[in-house]
Amino acid sequence: MYSEVQGDDLAPGDHEDDAMARPELPLDGVYNPTIPVEPPKFVEIPRSNKEKRNWSNTKQNLSLDLVRLQDNSLLEMKDEGKCLSMHQPWASLLVTGIKQTEGRSWYTTHRGRLWIAATVQEPTVDTISSVEKMYKTLYQGGKGLKLPSEYPTGCLLGSVDIIDCLARDDYIAKFPNGECDDAYVFLVENPRQLTIKFPVKGQHKIWKLPKDIHSAAKKSCHLLI
Repeated sequence: MYSEVQGDDLAPGDHEDDAMARPELPLDGVYNPTIPVEPPKFVEIPRSNKEKRNWSNTKQNLSLDLVRLQDNSLLEMKDEGKCLSMHQPWASLLVTGIKQTEGRSWYTTHRGRLWIAATVQEPTVDTISSVEKMYKTLYQGGKGLKLPSEYPTGCLLGSVDIIDCLARDDYIAKFPNGECDDAYVFLVENPRQLTIKFPVKGQHKIWKLPKDIHSAAKKSCHLLI
């Protein structure tokens, strides 16, 4: 695209270096890449303190909105078969959406779907009555509150999505009338119940479901609206 000056084409008295230093201008805006050009320099336009603060707030709000959108999408997709064993009646209350937090003495980094399994320990009538009474109080007398008709044990009940894990002080500051008083509190949403309760043997902390149980459970789990 650009002309090259050959040594044989030099006029008398010319030097090769001088000819190479005077290449013809390229056509159609194409430039000779052999010509050294100083790279452009970035010059920041000064802003007033008020403009800087406004821009900073705008960026932060945009970032938070993007994170929320990404988190919601990721929560829908992230299902690694992680499971938590719970005693009844709290396990059923969690997957029915009545109980919206779960307390533990340990922190978890897990976010996304968490399957809930009921332990084999049968709840007493007094325990069920006491816990149901507490939630009726939390729900302003229990009007419109649909409690479970049964509390099965030794089986997989459904799932929830963990959206956060807060330390006790942070939880109390955010939810002063909350139901938990444990060292760490899992905040959950999107409760789902299984139409078929699969027998499982629970383990400590968060554990992984067998592949066959996990695959079957995903097909029979329904989101509660």
